[in-house]
Amino acid sequence: MLRVENASVAYGRIMGLREVSLVVNDGEIVTIIGANGAGKTSLLNAISGVVPLKSGSIWLDDRQISGLPSHKTVGLGLGYIPEGRQIFGTMSVSDNLTMGAYSECARNRLSTVGYIGWFLRRSTVQSNLETVFGLFPILRERLNQRAGSLSGGEQQMLAIGRALMSSPRMLLLDEPSLGLAPTLVKEILKLIVRLRDEGLTILLVEQDATAALKIADRGYVMERGRISIEGTAKELLGDDRVRQAYLGKSVA
Repeated sequence: MLRVENASVAYGRIMGLREVSLVVNDGEIVTIIGANGAGKTSLLNAISGVVPLKSGSIWLDDRQISGLPSHKTVGLGLGYIPEGRQIFGTMSVSDNLTMGAYSECARNRLSTVGYIGWFLRRSTVQSNLETVFGLFPILRERLNQRAGSLSGGEQQMLAIGRALMSSPRMLLLDEPSLGLAPTLVKEILKLIVRLRDEGLTILLVEQDATAALKIADRGYVMERGRISIEGTAKELLGDDRVRQAYLGKSVA
């Protein structure tokens, strides 16, 4: 579904990515692990169109998306939940979710006209909204509340819900457990598995490497902007280099 081929990203003279290549197949959870500054966020930003490539290419299905801005990649089915959630804190929960549906409305507006187009936009957005409420019932209760006043866990739910409003086929998640209590982290990881089981493809960057590998199909280890190790989740959990550097003493 997603192919990254020899992708490099530069911030001035500093290289954020160095000829990174990876594949995410349809219906997989693939995780990327590595230390802070390894290039994980740079990779997700490059895939989503937030930062440009210096060289290489990125493909979604059979379409090259490298060079496309982020609003275009969303329109092609990529949902991005960035590190730190980045919700619109001064806006209501309802308005945040509505902003997430913008690309879905634009896509239908381009393909249909008149009453039929209006009906399709409205029905699709409403369906997506009900899906979000099914996953996160608390958001229905908080609809008119200012998003910035939500708890950290509720803000993460809102960030994921906002991404789902665009009808994505693939989700990019950057550190979804950051700042959350352990019980909430478990719930978020269960949700990621549920989304995969319901048809989404997931590329996950997660600070808790053990937890990420336990739900993933495959994984990549990044070091200094490069992929250093790759394999199935089971292989990485059993790899002494990965265990020593990222997994701690126990992966039971």
